[in-house]
Amino acid sequence: MTELPPSPRVAIVDDDPGIRGSLNSLLRSAGLASELFDSAEALLAGDPARFDWIVTDLHMPGMTGLELQAEIGRLGCDCAMIVMTAFPTPASQAQALGAGARAFLTKPIDPDLLLDAIEGAA
Repeated sequence: MTELPPSPRVAIVDDDPGIRGSLNSLLRSAGLASELFDSAEALLAGDPARFDWIVTDLHMPGMTGLELQAEIGRLGCDCAMIVMTAFPTPASQAQALGAGARAFLTKPIDPDLLLDAIEGAA
């Protein structure tokens, strides 16, 4: 019998509790395990390397999503990143993707785009 690969572990980092909750519901309905963090600092206070994916907001108080992306890289974590924002600019998109983000999504998040990004690369 073939063993199924483990479900990707996803960290959701957003200062908006409504966004965190809706993304958590979406991922759980797709059979994915997720944990919620209200800031980049909260994620970094634990062990970010235990996640396969980090879905982060771009604009947050304190550390931004791009700063989180840089810190994850500095720590040597092998986490795939998805950056999302309600205020996309060509510069922020280029910076996120250039630093290795797998996707740059605009809020409100299209559920299919998010799931495709995670499942397509899993």
